[in-house]
Amino acid sequence: MPVVPSKIVKYITEESYTSGSNQIKQSLKETLADIIACTIAGTKTNVFEIVNKFVRSQYGSGASSIIMTSHKVNATGAALVNATSANALDMDDGHRLVKGHPGAIIFPAVLAASEEYLISGEEFMTSLLIGYEVAIRAGILAHQLRPEYHCTGSWGAIGAAAGVGRVIGLSTNEIHQALGIAEYQSTYSPMMRCIEKPSMLKDGIGWGCMTGISASYLAKEGFSGNPSLFEMEEAVPYLQELGQLYRIDELYYKPYACCRWAQPGIEALRELLEKYDISSVNVNRIKVYTFAESACLSRTHPKNTEEAQYNLTFPIAAYLYSGEVGPHQVLNELDHPEILNIMDKIEVYESEDLNSEFPNKALSKIELEDLEGNLYVSGVHQAKGDYDYPLSAIEKRQKFNSLVEPILGTNRCEDLFNCIQNIEDLKTIHILSEKLSN
Repeated sequence: MPVVPSKIVKYITEESYTSGSNQIKQSLKETLADIIACTIAGTKTNVFEIVNKFVRSQYGSGASSIIMTSHKVNATGAALVNATSANALDMDDGHRLVKGHPGAIIFPAVLAASEEYLISGEEFMTSLLIGYEVAIRAGILAHQLRPEYHCTGSWGAIGAAAGVGRVIGLSTNEIHQALGIAEYQSTYSPMMRCIEKPSMLKDGIGWGCMTGISASYLAKEGFSGNPSLFEMEEAVPYLQELGQLYRIDELYYKPYACCRWAQPGIEALRELLEKYDISSVNVNRIKVYTFAESACLSRTHPKNTEEAQYNLTFPIAAYLYSGEVGPHQVLNELDHPEILNIMDKIEVYESEDLNSEFPNKALSKIELEDLEGNLYVSGVHQAKGDYDYPLSAIEKRQKFNSLVEPILGTNRCEDLFNCIQNIEDLKTIHILSEKLSN
């Protein structure tokens, strides 16, 4: 028997990108540009190569693109591999209250389904918006309702199911089923275990994306699911704000290719480097004061890019030596002797004051002592890119260019960016996906 339409279903079926404010439209385009850039750059990683090979061998041919290749597979396979590359460098968007990365799950799922269903650019943007808004609220609820900190793949799958459900035209009842299927079959992976032992599993994002899109396709075939967390009493305040408060405006964008928890320390170091004439060869000791989750990040010399990304001291050392922490550092400078030498001079201390601010704010400070005994103390810093400490429009464009231009070249990079800015005019999303092919 069909269920009575709920607030969440009403939102999924009635949301419209066209009727949104100019602010929401601009925010969504900035989000799309950022996640596309991260996905393109992520195709240069080893984890992409592995999952790409797996998907091409295990998933049949179809209409959905594997980004930066000429290959097309079925929607579920494309979602898996593109989600993997979207998060491969840990530069993709996030939201403080969910302590994770909605875009890397939502974008690949919605894109894959949109290609298969020949969706227009305007309807693609509507579905992308739905996916983000549902995923973020699912993440907030998941952290309230579950005793252990579970990764993005768990709650992100629910958002992916919502966005894909709109793309493929699920009925009221089918949307209810899809959300329940996505939650029940999602990864539920304990996040801190991945922090302690970094691996290609990362945030469970690839599998979560595949779970989310599969949930909607299963629901369309008549597969049933349990009531999702949006049916619980705790969900009421978040359901009431749907369509009124857009949490996509609360996203953060990452200037560095490493875990968000390490980035406040980089900002604190940046303050000192801008204020004082400090040379990396003249550093005797660095003390980092931070919150507990940040202090749990690895401090050992990384043996692969995942260990470099989920590391507290490597990004700080890389920034001190190179002035940046981008794909080059986490892919090609893992054994750089100067960076490793600086790592060995870094001490980490947990601060109760900074603990009390997390997750609303991720904060760190640094004390740096040079070889002459001079002490330099930073202020308390949050990671740059949050909505209350945002990257400028110029900085966002620079990030896009820095990730895309080395792979596509200047002309194709510019063409892709312009396409995103006018995406609502596309008659079919294939116009965008063609620009993402090799």
